[in-house]
Amino acid sequence: MRHAHRSVLTAALWTILLAGGAAAQTGAEDSGTFRILVNGREVGTEEFSLRQTGVGPNSEFVATGRVQVLLPSGSLDLTSRLRSTGFQADPVSYEVAVGGDAPRRIVGTVGSGRFSARIVTPAGEQLREYVASSGATVLDEGVAHHYYFLARRTRDGRVPILIPRENRQLMAQVSDMGEEQVTINGTPVTLYHIVVRPDGGEERHVWVDVLGRVIQVEIPDRSYKAVRTEIPR
Repeated sequence: MRHAHRSVLTAALWTILLAGGAAAQTGAEDSGTFRILVNGREVGTEEFSLRQTGVGPNSEFVATGRVQVLLPSGSLDLTSRLRSTGFQADPVSYEVAVGGDAPRRIVGTVGSGRFSARIVTPAGEQLREYVASSGATVLDEGVAHHYYFLARRTRDGRVPILIPRENRQLMAQVSDMGEEQVTINGTPVTLYHIVVRPDGGEERHVWVDVLGRVIQVEIPDRSYKAVRTEIPR
Protein backbone atom coordinates (compact mmCIF):
# COMPACT_ATOMS: atom_id res chain seq x y z
CA MET A 1 0.00 0.00 0.00
CA ARG A 2 2.85 2.39 0.83
CA HIS A 3 4.46 1.74 -2.55
CA ALA A 4 1.13 2.29 -4.31
CA HIS A 5 0.59 5.54 -2.39
CA ARG A 6 4.05 6.76 -3.37
CA SER A 7 3.46 5.83 -7.00
CA VAL A 8 0.16 7.72 -7.11
CA LEU A 9 1.69 10.85 -5.59
CA THR A 10 4.72 10.68 -7.84
CA ALA A 11 2.53 10.25 -10.89
CA ALA A 12 0.47 13.25 -9.76
CA LEU A 13 3.58 15.42 -9.55
CA TRP A 14 4.76 14.62 -13.04
CA THR A 15 1.25 14.97 -14.43
CA ILE A 16 1.23 18.52 -13.07
CA LEU A 17 4.70 19.27 -14.38
CA LEU A 18 4.29 17.76 -17.82
CA ALA A 19 0.62 17.47 -18.75
CA GLY A 20 -0.01 21.16 -19.33
CA GLY A 21 -3.28 21.65 -17.44
CA ALA A 22 -2.13 22.91 -14.06
CA ALA A 23 -0.82 26.20 -12.73
CA ALA A 24 2.76 25.21 -13.52
CA GLN A 25 1.80 25.32 -17.20
CA THR A 26 -0.31 28.50 -17.21
CA GLY A 27 2.04 31.26 -16.18
CA ALA A 28 4.40 29.58 -13.73
CA GLU A 29 6.40 31.97 -11.59
CA ASP A 30 8.72 31.68 -8.66
CA SER A 31 11.20 33.90 -6.88
CA GLY A 32 13.15 33.81 -3.68
CA THR A 33 16.50 33.36 -2.01
CA PHE A 34 18.67 30.33 -1.28
CA ARG A 35 21.09 30.30 1.62
CA ILE A 36 24.32 28.67 0.46
CA LEU A 37 26.24 26.59 2.98
CA VAL A 38 29.60 24.80 2.68
CA ASN A 39 30.66 22.44 5.47
CA GLY A 40 27.60 23.60 7.39
CA ARG A 41 28.71 27.25 7.35
CA GLU A 42 26.74 29.92 5.50
CA VAL A 43 28.95 31.41 2.77
CA GLY A 44 26.53 33.33 0.57
CA THR A 45 23.16 33.58 -1.14
CA GLU A 46 21.43 33.01 -4.44
CA GLU A 47 18.55 35.32 -5.35
CA PHE A 48 16.43 34.38 -8.36
CA SER A 49 13.26 35.05 -10.32
CA LEU A 50 11.50 32.74 -12.79
CA ARG A 51 8.63 33.83 -15.01
CA GLN A 52 6.57 32.04 -17.67
CA THR A 53 4.37 33.59 -20.34
CA GLY A 54 2.20 31.62 -22.76
CA VAL A 55 1.30 27.94 -22.55
CA GLY A 56 2.31 24.68 -24.22
CA PRO A 57 4.39 25.13 -27.38
CA ASN A 58 4.02 28.94 -27.04
CA SER A 59 5.54 29.05 -23.57
CA GLU A 60 8.48 31.32 -22.84
CA PHE A 61 10.47 31.13 -19.61
CA VAL A 62 12.92 33.74 -18.34
CA ALA A 63 15.00 32.87 -15.27
CA THR A 64 17.37 35.42 -13.74
CA GLY A 65 19.58 35.04 -10.72
CA ARG A 66 22.49 36.34 -8.73
CA VAL A 67 24.88 34.15 -6.72
CA GLN A 68 27.21 35.77 -4.20
CA VAL A 69 29.63 33.51 -2.34
CA LEU A 70 32.69 34.21 -0.20
CA LEU A 71 35.02 31.31 0.61
CA PRO A 72 38.56 31.19 2.05
CA SER A 73 39.71 30.13 -1.43
CA GLY A 74 38.10 33.15 -3.14
CA SER A 75 34.87 34.94 -3.97
CA LEU A 76 32.21 34.53 -6.63
CA ASP A 77 29.67 37.10 -7.82
CA LEU A 78 27.55 35.68 -10.65
CA THR A 79 24.51 37.05 -12.46
CA SER A 80 22.64 34.91 -15.00
CA ARG A 81 19.75 35.07 -17.44
CA LEU A 82 18.32 31.95 -19.08
CA ARG A 83 15.60 32.09 -21.73
CA SER A 84 13.75 28.91 -22.70
CA THR A 85 10.74 28.22 -24.89
CA GLY A 86 8.18 25.52 -25.66
CA PHE A 87 6.45 22.81 -23.71
CA GLN A 88 9.76 21.30 -22.54
CA ALA A 89 11.35 24.70 -21.81
CA ASP A 90 14.15 24.16 -24.31
CA PRO A 91 17.02 26.63 -23.79
CA VAL A 92 17.34 29.37 -26.41
CA SER A 93 19.85 31.78 -24.90
CA TYR A 94 21.99 32.10 -21.80
CA GLU A 95 23.99 35.01 -20.43
CA VAL A 96 26.21 34.92 -17.37
CA ALA A 97 28.51 37.56 -15.92
CA VAL A 98 31.07 36.41 -13.35
CA GLY A 99 32.79 38.84 -11.01
CA GLY A 100 35.05 38.11 -8.09
CA ASP A 101 38.52 36.64 -8.58
CA ALA A 102 38.07 35.42 -12.19
CA PRO A 103 35.81 37.90 -14.02
CA ARG A 104 34.32 37.00 -17.38
CA ARG A 105 31.09 37.26 -19.35
CA ILE A 106 29.48 34.61 -21.55
CA VAL A 107 26.71 35.29 -24.03
CA GLY A 108 25.44 32.13 -25.67
CA THR A 109 22.69 30.89 -27.95
CA VAL A 110 21.35 27.39 -28.52
CA GLY A 111 20.20 26.25 -31.95
CA SER A 112 20.79 23.78 -34.78
CA GLY A 113 22.31 21.31 -32.33
CA ARG A 114 25.03 23.71 -31.14
CA PHE A 115 25.75 26.02 -28.21
CA SER A 116 27.52 29.10 -29.59
CA ALA A 117 29.13 31.42 -27.05
CA ARG A 118 31.07 34.66 -26.94
CA ILE A 119 33.36 34.78 -23.91
CA VAL A 120 34.77 38.11 -22.77
CA THR A 121 37.59 38.25 -20.18
CA PRO A 122 40.14 40.93 -19.18
CA ALA A 123 42.54 39.20 -21.57
CA GLY A 124 40.23 39.54 -24.59
CA GLU A 125 37.38 37.85 -26.39
CA GLN A 126 36.90 34.25 -27.56
CA LEU A 127 34.27 32.39 -29.53
CA ARG A 128 33.36 28.84 -28.54
CA GLU A 129 30.94 26.32 -29.99
CA TYR A 130 30.06 22.81 -28.88
CA VAL A 131 27.34 20.20 -29.26
CA ALA A 132 23.92 20.84 -27.72
CA SER A 133 21.96 17.62 -28.14
CA SER A 134 18.21 17.47 -28.55
CA GLY A 135 16.59 17.58 -25.12
CA ALA A 136 19.56 19.32 -23.47
CA THR A 137 19.02 21.66 -20.53
CA VAL A 138 21.29 24.32 -19.03
CA LEU A 139 22.62 23.54 -15.56
CA ASP A 140 25.30 26.06 -14.76
CA GLU A 141 27.67 25.21 -11.96
CA GLY A 142 26.54 26.53 -8.57
CA VAL A 143 23.14 27.84 -9.77
CA ALA A 144 20.42 26.09 -7.77
CA HIS A 145 17.31 27.46 -9.49
CA HIS A 146 18.33 25.89 -12.84
CA TYR A 147 17.28 22.50 -11.46
CA TYR A 148 13.67 23.58 -12.01
CA PHE A 149 14.17 23.03 -15.74
CA LEU A 150 15.79 19.64 -15.21
CA ALA A 151 12.95 18.51 -12.91
CA ARG A 152 10.43 19.77 -15.44
CA ARG A 153 12.04 17.78 -18.24
CA THR A 154 12.33 14.35 -16.63
CA ARG A 155 12.15 12.40 -13.39
CA ASP A 156 13.94 9.30 -14.58
CA GLY A 157 16.38 8.80 -17.45
CA ARG A 158 19.41 10.17 -19.28
CA VAL A 159 19.55 13.90 -19.98
CA PRO A 160 22.16 16.03 -21.83
CA ILE A 161 23.39 18.85 -19.57
CA LEU A 162 24.92 22.10 -20.87
CA ILE A 163 27.50 23.69 -18.55
CA PRO A 164 28.24 27.10 -20.13
CA ARG A 165 31.12 28.20 -17.89
CA GLU A 166 32.91 24.93 -18.64
CA ASN A 167 32.14 25.14 -22.38
CA ARG A 168 30.84 21.60 -22.60
CA GLN A 169 27.93 19.22 -22.62
CA LEU A 170 27.77 16.01 -20.63
CA MET A 171 25.20 13.32 -19.94
CA ALA A 172 23.53 12.83 -16.58
CA GLN A 173 21.40 10.07 -15.12
CA VAL A 174 18.32 11.40 -13.34
CA SER A 175 16.58 9.16 -10.78
CA ASP A 176 13.26 9.69 -9.02
CA MET A 177 13.50 8.81 -5.32
CA GLY A 178 9.85 9.56 -4.58
CA GLU A 179 8.42 11.80 -1.89
CA GLU A 180 10.16 12.49 1.41
CA GLN A 181 9.52 14.62 4.46
CA VAL A 182 12.30 17.20 4.72
CA THR A 183 12.84 19.84 7.40
CA ILE A 184 13.38 23.28 5.86
CA ASN A 185 14.31 26.03 8.33
CA GLY A 186 12.67 24.07 11.14
CA THR A 187 9.48 23.31 9.23
CA PRO A 188 8.75 19.74 8.02
CA VAL A 189 7.48 19.65 4.43
CA THR A 190 6.78 16.87 1.95
CA LEU A 191 8.97 17.18 -1.15
CA TYR A 192 10.01 15.07 -4.10
CA HIS A 193 13.61 13.88 -4.13
CA ILE A 194 15.55 13.66 -7.40
CA VAL A 195 19.13 12.44 -7.75
CA VAL A 196 21.28 13.72 -10.63
CA ARG A 197 24.44 11.79 -11.49
CA PRO A 198 26.52 13.58 -14.16
CA ASP A 199 28.95 11.33 -16.01
CA GLY A 200 32.29 11.81 -14.27
CA GLY A 201 30.86 14.35 -11.81
CA GLU A 202 29.55 14.57 -8.28
CA GLU A 203 26.09 13.33 -7.40
CA ARG A 204 23.51 16.06 -6.77
CA HIS A 205 20.39 15.70 -4.63
CA VAL A 206 17.47 17.98 -5.45
CA TRP A 207 14.19 18.43 -3.59
CA VAL A 208 11.24 20.07 -5.37
CA ASP A 209 7.65 20.73 -4.39
CA VAL A 210 4.53 19.55 -6.23
CA LEU A 211 4.87 22.46 -8.71
CA GLY A 212 8.50 21.61 -9.44
CA ARG A 213 9.86 24.61 -7.52
CA VAL A 214 13.35 23.94 -6.20
CA ILE A 215 13.51 23.99 -2.41
CA GLN A 216 16.88 22.42 -1.63
CA VAL A 217 20.00 21.24 -3.48
CA GLU A 218 22.89 19.26 -2.00
CA ILE A 219 26.21 18.12 -3.45
CA PRO A 220 27.55 15.84 -0.69
CA ASP A 221 31.07 15.48 -2.16
CA ARG A 222 31.49 19.25 -1.91
CA SER A 223 29.66 19.64 1.41
CA TYR A 224 27.48 22.13 -0.51
CA LYS A 225 23.87 22.93 0.28
CA ALA A 226 21.47 25.55 -1.10
CA VAL A 227 18.22 25.84 0.83
CA ARG A 228 15.32 28.27 0.40
CA THR A 229 15.02 30.92 3.08
CA GLU A 230 11.23 30.66 2.83
CA ILE A 231 9.00 27.83 1.65
CA PRO A 232 6.90 29.12 -1.29
CA ARG A 233 3.14 29.09 -0.88
